[in-house]
Amino acid sequence: MRDKSFTVNIIPHDAAGNSREWIITGRKLVVFRVVATLLLLVIAGALVVLAMGMGEVSGAAEFQRKNSLLSDSLAQAKELNRRLDSIELELQEIRDTRSVIENLATAGVSGE
Repeated sequence: MRDKSFTVNIIPHDAAGNSREWIITGRKLVVFRVVATLLLLVIAGALVVLAMGMGEVSGAAEFQRKNSLLSDSLAQAKELNRRLDSIELELQEIRDTRSVIENLATAGVSGE
């Protein structure tokens, strides 16, 4: 019949210290197995959460890249809008000047 126990040995590296040995049997062995199983499940769960988090980090990097592209596009759109406003102001000045010239031309014709 096989011995149903678990032995833990702690042996110092330099052999000068005292070595320790624990033999876990009976109820303590059952508790040890349950705790070891739960510990492994917690570690596996942590690895799953970490893997999912890494996926989100790479997703965040993709969002950051898209955000950067959109920011550049917005800067270009603002520059174009500023230029269009400048052109509209110049066109308005040309229209005002043309209106003044037409008024002067019509005023000269009617006076003759």
